[in-house]
Amino acid sequence: MLKQSVSSQIQSFVRESSLCEHTERLSLVRHERKSKNKKDNGFLSLVPGEKHYTLIFEDDSLPDNHGACNVVKVNSVNEVMIYYGLLGASCEMYLSPEYFCNHKERVEELEKIKASPASGALDTADAEVVAALLRKLPLDIAGLLESPLAVKDEDVVPGIVDPEVIHKKNPANALLSEPFYAGRFVYYNMLRHTEEFRFDHESDHVQGMLILEAMRQAALATTHLAGDLPSAGGMTLMSYCTNFYNYIEHSAPVILRAYTSYTVPEEVSDKDGFVICQVFQWGKLCTEAILGAVAFMNKERYGKHRTRTEKLSVRNKRLFASKIQAMNELVNP
Repeated sequence: MLKQSVSSQIQSFVRESSLCEHTERLSLVRHERKSKNKKDNGFLSLVPGEKHYTLIFEDDSLPDNHGACNVVKVNSVNEVMIYYGLLGASCEMYLSPEYFCNHKERVEELEKIKASPASGALDTADAEVVAALLRKLPLDIAGLLESPLAVKDEDVVPGIVDPEVIHKKNPANALLSEPFYAGRFVYYNMLRHTEEFRFDHESDHVQGMLILEAMRQAALATTHLAGDLPSAGGMTLMSYCTNFYNYIEHSAPVILRAYTSYTVPEEVSDKDGFVICQVFQWGKLCTEAILGAVAFMNKERYGKHRTRTEKLSVRNKRLFASKIQAMNELVNP
C-alpha cells in the first residue's frame, strides 16, 4: 500500500514551488541515491532517483539532470500497480508538478491505490501481460551489486540452490545458485554445467538445452521459495514458451530473474499458475520463458495426477494404433 497520500504529498510540493499559481517553475537538482539508513519517503517521488526503479507516465517527462537509474515508462494506472506489486519498496512513481496540475484525474486514480492491496493488479494479470511489462523492466544492477550474486566478471558465484526445491537428488545436477530476493522477484546465478547433460563438442556459447533446463529449475525453485509451495508438493509443466534474443557467453556471470504467480490456495487443492523467467548477461536480456504449470500440495495429489496422465497416454497410444490399423486395412483390404 502507498505509505502517504498521493495528493497531499504533491499538493505540499506544488505549494512550495508555486506551480499551480504559475508564478515560478521548479528547479530540480540531481539527487544522489539515498543510503539504506535514510528514511523511506514512500512510493510517490518528487525527486526521481531515490529508488532503484522510477516509473513515469509516457506523456510526462523527467527533469534535467535527474538521478534516476532505471526509468520505466507506463501508460496506465493499472501498469503502475503491476510494477508496484512486482517491485515493492524498490520502485517510485514520479509525477512532475506540471503533470500533477494538468492531470488531476490520474492523480485521483493513484490516490485510490492506497486503499487496495499492492499486489491486486499483479495477481489478476495474465502471463502475457506480465511478460510484456517485464521486457520493459531493466535489470536492477545497483541492487544486485549489493547482493551475494556474481554480477561482474571477476565475481564469485555463490553456492548452489537447495537441490530439494528443484527436485534433484544429486547436487551436481543443479544449474542455479542460492537465491536472492527483491520484491516479488527471485534472482539466481545460472551455472553452466550439469552431470545430466553431455554434448559431443565444445561450444563458444552456452547451449540452449542448458538454458531451458535452468529456467525449468527456476520455475520449480521459485514456486517453492516465493510461492510457498510445500516441499512435499509437486508441479507439472503444461506449457513452455521461450524466446531467445542473444547468445550467452561462458566468460561472464549469468543472472536469472524469476516471478511466479502461484500462491498457496486456502484449501488443499491443485492450482494453476505460471512462472516467468528471464536470463541476463552484462545487463542484457538474452532469453525469456513463460512456463505454465499445475502445482500440487502434496505427493499424494501429484501421484494421482501422474496416474491420470499415464492412463491418458495409454488411451492415446491405443487410439493411434487403431488409426494405423484402419489405414492399413484401406490400403490392403
